[in-house]
Amino acid sequence: MPSVAFESQVAPQAVSQDGPVWPQSVVTVVGNPRAGSRTAAAAASVAELLASELGAPYRIDELIDLVTFAPAIFEGDRAKEHPALENAIDLVSSASVIVIATPVYKGSYTGLLKSFLDVLRPGALAGAVVVPVTVSAAPSHKLLADHHLRPVLAELGASVPVPGVILEERDLEDLQVVLSAWIRANAGIIQATTIALQPVAEPTPAR
Repeated sequence: MPSVAFESQVAPQAVSQDGPVWPQSVVTVVGNPRAGSRTAAAAASVAELLASELGAPYRIDELIDLVTFAPAIFEGDRAKEHPALENAIDLVSSASVIVIATPVYKGSYTGLLKSFLDVLRPGALAGAVVVPVTVSAAPSHKLLADHHLRPVLAELGASVPVPGVILEERDLEDLQVVLSAWIRANAGIIQATTIALQPVAEPTPAR
């Protein structure tokens, strides 16, 4: 894929003692049931370009490829006993920005991703901005996964203030070119939302 360089359009934010809690982590979750998928590559590119556009103090945390510990996700009440799953839950629960990627599967997002979201506690994504990334084989299906995913994210407390990254398989050939316009249009909104969602420090009592 060709590399595209562009100057950040997002102005750096001043941080006071009463301001946001830094650094801001960008976590990626991939719900494709195939390991090493193109969905995972697309999600990683979105996270990398977004973090680059936002600049410091945003940092990329690890990519969570759900298929690598899929059996644990489907174990019901015992699911959270698995270290890899526990780590994934901790990462998404503390993230500032979460890139969640899925192929369009039977008119929706994958069962693997749905099962992972079901494991999360109520309100687990409160305080996080989520960027949905969907990859479809056909133009007629490309909006379906995003449409079905947003209500679930809202139920978990996530903020989804920007349009998702809606990709067709043909877009993956020149992915960074396709993503550059989306990043420019939405990075500023994502940054402003993450700042607004940060907890406000308690005032120091007067003596």
